[in-house]
Amino acid sequence: MYYWRITKYSPSNRINGDYTKEEWTSISDVGKSYSNEVFLIEHYLQTESLYIMALISIMNEMKINSLQVTNLEKHDFGFLNDRFHTFYSDEMKKIYSNIKNGDSISGNELVLLCKLVLREKLWCKLKTSCMFVHFGFDYYMYIGSALKCKDSLGFIVNSGLFIEPFQSPYLEEE
Repeated sequence: MYYWRITKYSPSNRINGDYTKEEWTSISDVGKSYSNEVFLIEHYLQTESLYIMALISIMNEMKINSLQVTNLEKHDFGFLNDRFHTFYSDEMKKIYSNIKNGDSISGNELVLLCKLVLREKLWCKLKTSCMFVHFGFDYYMYIGSALKCKDSLGFIVNSGLFIEPFQSPYLEEE
C-alpha cells in the first residue's frame, strides 16, 4: 500500500514535523489576515476544489467509481446559522441529512460529501478494498492506495498542492 498526506502546506515550512508558518486551517478562518492578506471565501473555495480534484484524480487512475462511508460523525451546527449558509445547496443539505455508515457514494454526491467534510459539517472515512481517504484536522487529507498513481500525483503537484509519503493517523489496527 502507498500512503500520502496531501495538503496545501509546503513541507519547506516544517521543522521537526511541526508546521511553522501561520496559515488558515478552516473555512471559519475566512476574513482573517495571513501574511498581510485577507483570506477570502474565493481562496477557500479554490483550495477546497483542489483537494477534491486530487481525490477524484486518484480514483480515476485506479478506476474506482465509488467509496464507502464509514465512521460517520455529524456535527449538527445547523446551516442557517452558518455565516456561509449560501454556500450550502439543498442537495448538500440532503446528503448531510441522509448519509449513513455503509453508504456507497460516487459522482457529484461524493464531491458534495467531501465539501461537507472539509467544511467541518461532518466527518467520515471513505474506503474501498484498494483505497482509502481520511480527512484530518487543520485541512489535512490522507490517502492510501494499492497503486502508485504516478499520473495523479503529478497532476496534484502541478495543481499547487503538496504530497508527502505519510501514513494516515486515522488507520485502525486490523
